[in-house]
Amino acid sequence: MTTLCTQTLLASSARAGRRGFTLVELLVALTGGLFVSIVVFTLARDASRFYQREGRMAGTTLAAISGFERLRADIARAGFLASPNVQSDPYVCSRPDSGAPALLRNLAAVRITKGGSPDNDALEDNSLDPDSIVLAGAYSSADEFPVRTVFRNADDTYTVYLQEDSGAMARLGYAAATDKAALLASVFTVGRAVRILDNEGRQHYGLIGNVVVGSSGNEPRIVLSSRVPLLFRRDSSNRFCGLKGLETGATINVVNFIRYDIRSLSGNANYAALYAARAGLPGESQRTELVRAELDPSDAEGDAVLTIDDVPLEELVAEYAVDLDFEIGAVTNGPTEEPVVTHLTASDTAFGSFTGSGTLPHRIRTVRVRLGVRSREADRDAPIGSVPGVAPGLYRFRIADSKPEYARVRTLSADVLLMNQAGVTW
Repeated sequence: MTTLCTQTLLASSARAGRRGFTLVELLVALTGGLFVSIVVFTLARDASRFYQREGRMAGTTLAAISGFERLRADIARAGFLASPNVQSDPYVCSRPDSGAPALLRNLAAVRITKGGSPDNDALEDNSLDPDSIVLAGAYSSADEFPVRTVFRNADDTYTVYLQEDSGAMARLGYAAATDKAALLASVFTVGRAVRILDNEGRQHYGLIGNVVVGSSGNEPRIVLSSRVPLLFRRDSSNRFCGLKGLETGATINVVNFIRYDIRSLSGNANYAALYAARAGLPGESQRTELVRAELDPSDAEGDAVLTIDDVPLEELVAEYAVDLDFEIGAVTNGPTEEPVVTHLTASDTAFGSFTGSGTLPHRIRTVRVRLGVRSREADRDAPIGSVPGVAPGLYRFRIADSKPEYARVRTLSADVLLMNQAGVTW
């Protein structure tokens, strides 16, 4: 009997050890697990958002650096194979007169317009008024093409015959080209400006009206418009100034006018897909970009963009750019004195004399450029506040139709030396 009772007690104890969780225990365990899951999910979500935001900022920074380097390189090249100031340059013989188009008449290596970018409500809301800059020089080709002769035609146009067997033509690939006229026109595009450097070292400026090649591909020639007259020696009161006609050994090169500003490209068909893809999203209706455009020198006012085969030469350099600002370092004393370079901002009285329509652009030695690019989406709900030395819009950009409504801004700045104007003493 004792043995049986002992076995019964052991069996009862074993069943008690195998008893499951009660309902209360299960509810407590599930509730605790749910709270842990919520915490893990929240951390994962915030981490994901953080990395997405930082990824967008990394993309913004990369776009800013890429566009900034392009802008800086173009500024450094300003004045290459062109006059730093066509109206004052003592080495210019054929000087564009008052009847010439604006860009040629006011040709200078650097022209800066304070607040010259188009008006934009979003930029104004952020107290931003970006500048614009027009650079002149040989940007589409670094070659000077040797000239065989220059003729003035009966209709007051001019024909410049090029030497076929020259290094510049060889580098262009002229001899092997199947369409020689099209190849030549890719550099000497109708409407672009040119500079002729004669055998006396004097400069002459003109406007391309046509490109002609003989039926067998020989006698390549550039026809210049009558809108910008060339000065010939027989018509000159200065016996050292003027083309002699048979200018074998003279050179001709193209001169481009490049404009940078902050604007929208929504009206450019080449970028229609870019804007359509993000239409209706916060901050997109008033978005702006850093735009590089080649201007048409034949345009009377100098504002039109040059087109080739109905395609405007307009390029998006940096997306979501919101700020562009320029300052200069210029020689402010007389040409016979030891040069003194002074840093000038828009608030300085003398600034206008060196920029815009000023008469002293050839004395600019450095350009300080500042570019600001915002992130694509807002990720802040407050501005940076009033911080001494921090201008509005440099670190936060308000997107009015978004919550949170502030996007971060990356700003880059550099001083660019104008090597092509370093030796100008007049």
